[in-house]
Amino acid sequence: MSNLSGVTINKGRVGANRRFIGDAISGLIISGVAATALELDIPKVVYNMKDVETLGITKLYDTTHNMNVYRHISEFYRIAGEGTELHLMLVAQSVTLPTICEVNAKKLLSNAKGEIRQLAIAVNLEDTATVTLLNGIPTEVYNAIAKAQVLYQWADSLFMPCQILLECYHHTGSAASSANLRNLENLEASKVTLVNGQDYQYASTKTGFSQKYADVGTVLGLTSVARVNQNIGNNELFDITDGAKGIWIEPGLSSHTSNKEILEDLQTLEDKGYVFGITYTGMAGVRINNDHVCAPVIIDSDNKINEHTIALGRTEDKARRNLRSVYLPKVKTDWYLNEETGKLSPGTVVALEDIGDKVFADMVRNGEITYGKTTVDPESDLIIEKDLKVSYVIVPRGNIGQITGTINLKTQI
Repeated sequence: MSNLSGVTINKGRVGANRRFIGDAISGLIISGVAATALELDIPKVVYNMKDVETLGITKLYDTTHNMNVYRHISEFYRIAGEGTELHLMLVAQSVTLPTICEVNAKKLLSNAKGEIRQLAIAVNLEDTATVTLLNGIPTEVYNAIAKAQVLYQWADSLFMPCQILLECYHHTGSAASSANLRNLENLEASKVTLVNGQDYQYASTKTGFSQKYADVGTVLGLTSVARVNQNIGNNELFDITDGAKGIWIEPGLSSHTSNKEILEDLQTLEDKGYVFGITYTGMAGVRINNDHVCAPVIIDSDNKINEHTIALGRTEDKARRNLRSVYLPKVKTDWYLNEETGKLSPGTVVALEDIGDKVFADMVRNGEITYGKTTVDPESDLIIEKDLKVSYVIVPRGNIGQITGTINLKTQI
């Protein structure tokens, strides 16, 4: 008996998605005034500058109020590209950076249902505001570092980890007197970055506090467009200058000081973990100096390292998000055990390890890590405790921070 159809090819069932997306999804909170179609404290999702301008946030908005709201958002989309999902919130000018971290940011992250991977926070101070300084930066910026780290811990406890970028506005004083973000007393804020670089020529068109801003929108765009393992200062990939539009022609600091005036200070600020724009002799354009966080570099006796860069933090967070996604459906499922010991059988161990190893294989294939391995404890008790004990190891991708060499002139080889 034959089938008159000849050949029948049915569509196969598609299993769980192993192409993990969403690394670019970002959040941005800015203090300012309500726009015509966006009230204060209301989360809004936008995908391009047309969406933003529809809300009433335009160049005229910035000019009228002498603010940098449109600036931050337009810089984000200039770098990240149209179509990138951005969760946006405006808050009152009277709200400080620490308060935003404690209150408003939680609302935005919750509204985004944990999808935000990187969050930037910027302020537009009221004309009557007073800026007090601590170790060269505003006290409110300094105090916000710990609050931002606590914000990360809160978000992470709810399975929605994200990197946090703070605007280090009004950076004042010498590099030598500035706080060492890589060695803060009693604080390791490995998920927090201070941005104190600005587009000097653009800032020259502003006045008052608005002039002493830092371009967190630019850095947020870079973090969004970069793969999780990439340094946002990657010299090959991330030239932030747009000569035709006159953007980021001359880098400076949020003290509204051009880099050219403080060349000798820049290495000290680099060593202390600040993020700003730099130029290299022999290379056109401006790059971000590095992907610093407010934490020291730690390596223990077992060769385990801390998340001392944005790239390391994003890589580990992505791995944990993805591992949770693939293992969560396995909760309350049943598995064969060794009939004599009641512990996991070798076949069960292999099957459960393979779930995690596929996540790492995908990340290796995507160029995000060098190696990853899942290890299931065969002594896990699935009868009484019902607790599967699993450990994971990741070897990240390497990153060239500098190249040091020696050259000689010789009469012959």
